[in-house]
Amino acid sequence: MRSTIPRTALLAGAVGVALLAGCSSTPADGGSSDGGGDQRLTFVTYGSAFQEAQEKSMVDPFIAETGIDVTVESPVDPAKLKVMVEAGNPTWDVYLAGQQDVPAYCGTLFEELDLSNIDEADFAPGTVEKCGVPVDTYSYMVAYNEEKYGDNPPTSIADFFDLEKFPGTRSMGSDPAEGNLELALLADGVAPDELYPLDYDRAFTVLDKVKADTVFWSSGAEQVAIMEEQRADMILVWSGRGYEAVQNGAPYAPMWEDNSYHWASLAIVKGSPNREAAQQFIDFAVSQGPQTVWAESIAYGPANLTATPKLDAAASAWDSSLQEHRDLSWQIDNAWWGENQDEVVQRWTDWSAG
Repeated sequence: MRSTIPRTALLAGAVGVALLAGCSSTPADGGSSDGGGDQRLTFVTYGSAFQEAQEKSMVDPFIAETGIDVTVESPVDPAKLKVMVEAGNPTWDVYLAGQQDVPAYCGTLFEELDLSNIDEADFAPGTVEKCGVPVDTYSYMVAYNEEKYGDNPPTSIADFFDLEKFPGTRSMGSDPAEGNLELALLADGVAPDELYPLDYDRAFTVLDKVKADTVFWSSGAEQVAIMEEQRADMILVWSGRGYEAVQNGAPYAPMWEDNSYHWASLAIVKGSPNREAAQQFIDFAVSQGPQTVWAESIAYGPANLTATPKLDAAASAWDSSLQEHRDLSWQIDNAWWGENQDEVVQRWTDWSAG
């Protein structure tokens, strides 16, 4: 669903937004710039149906309960965020951050949070960070065409890379941040707890096996289109988009073995003029009630595992938050990625272009 932004990419577009950030000495809504405001905040998120579901489940109920006014903006923009923070005058308060960006920019772009109202036991291990709390989940996973493999379906990530046993076309994301290299290593027998540091040569040797037969996608909409048009017999797909495609009639089934468990986190922008209200919003958004409504509003899982969404069998089959699905998952090492993401992206770019 989301990709990590290489630190070098934060410079892209910075000049274009520098003047915008520098021209405003106070927030447009008149909020306090000393961190003490508590009557308004600005929340930056991804937009489209994702934003609509967040407004329904989190934003609108928060406004009704607290009386705090929330302005929602989209999309997230790391270059603009960086300029705002460096200028010392951010107009954003709560930012929807990729899981790998939270440790990478904790203390520089994001404030450390007050976690006194957060029970880490309510979330998957390792997902709560000093500067971010998870607010939604999804899995990057194999989906296969039942019409082609129905009598002999794939059962592991190794099958995705085995064109002899499972001939056919493949598809995967064009961004390595989803876990393409890690999945290739898992397919080659590397244990999840031995993935890092990444063995690039070994990973690309596995990826080379399917490269010529692979369609690369770069957006959620592309994933859905590939599945609906059956342009790939197996696809590494976001669980929510897989469910969407199946609801639209695509003949695919999920394969949960070796799924990569992902999440996005709510973070407070460094120097936020409304830190108290921002903290209140985060505490509310990740609590059981809003998380339940969230999962019922869109095909992504709740980050708070105490949530109790009522899902039908079709939706549950693609639900990344279910214990039985999480038991088959692994997680990217966000701290390692935070330190090495530029190298990973460069290696991937060189391989893709080769």
